[in-house]
Amino acid sequence: MFHNHRFNSARSISPITPDTTRTQPQTGTTAHIEPRTPPARLTLVPSGRGPSVAKGPTPFVELIAISAHRCSSFFAEAAVLVLVLALLDRFMLKGRMELGWVTSAFAISLTLLAASIATDFSTRRWLQRH
Repeated sequence: MFHNHRFNSARSISPITPDTTRTQPQTGTTAHIEPRTPPARLTLVPSGRGPSVAKGPTPFVELIAISAHRCSSFFAEAAVLVLVLALLDRFMLKGRMELGWVTSAFAISLTLLAASIATDFSTRRWLQRH
């Protein structure tokens, strides 16, 4: 498998000149080898109206993208912390769990998680439009 690549790469490095001759093994005569042109790897592209400058995002758009990602992460982390720490704190203070306390901790946690998802989703849609 590798020997085919080795011969192909050797031919691409040393070009064949028009005056090169090769002995044909069956007849013993020499034959003239036609020079081969390498395959075109580059193509010309017609120029446009001028050099096109890639329009980068404005600093305001970058600020929105970064801060929205941070806010979304904050809401997600707060959802987990509220749930875990509120339940743990209540259990440590009272020694028992009350259904109202557990329900309110889950509700606050789910609200923060929904805020995280809404922030991320709305930011992505806003950035796609701008």
